[in-house]
Amino acid sequence: MKTTPTAHLNNLVSAFNHEGDLFDAGCDECDIDLYKSKSRKLFPYKSICVVKSWMWWDFEVTEEQSSLLKQNGQHASLIKADNVIDDETGRFRSGDWVRSSPLVSFTENCIFETQNTVYLLVGKGSRKTVSLDTAIAFV
Repeated sequence: MKTTPTAHLNNLVSAFNHEGDLFDAGCDECDIDLYKSKSRKLFPYKSICVVKSWMWWDFEVTEEQSSLLKQNGQHASLIKADNVIDDETGRFRSGDWVRSSPLVSFTENCIFETQNTVYLLVGKGSRKTVSLDTAIAFV
């Protein structure tokens, strides 16, 4: 069933403005350097983007879409963060918002690995399920 433009817009607004459930992950700000160091050891060829005010989005996918993600070593989850603290490659400025690509791995309860980047989650965050259309609308 095709979503109407109004319904799609409402889904986008909801994804951005409704917090979701508290998700017990993320490191303290005072531990950023420690986890950056751990990230470099775990993923030496990936850049690090440090974010806070983050939300873990699990996106709804069909079994076929899930299978395609798994074939690429990915999961149906991504991070949407409202505040970039630091981005090593300079793609994002401090204070920008960012949406990651799909999850490859999650370690140390704060290190979110994607295909090209490691996102270091700082502070408390939340988690919610969003539609695939909503998740990819912010490319």
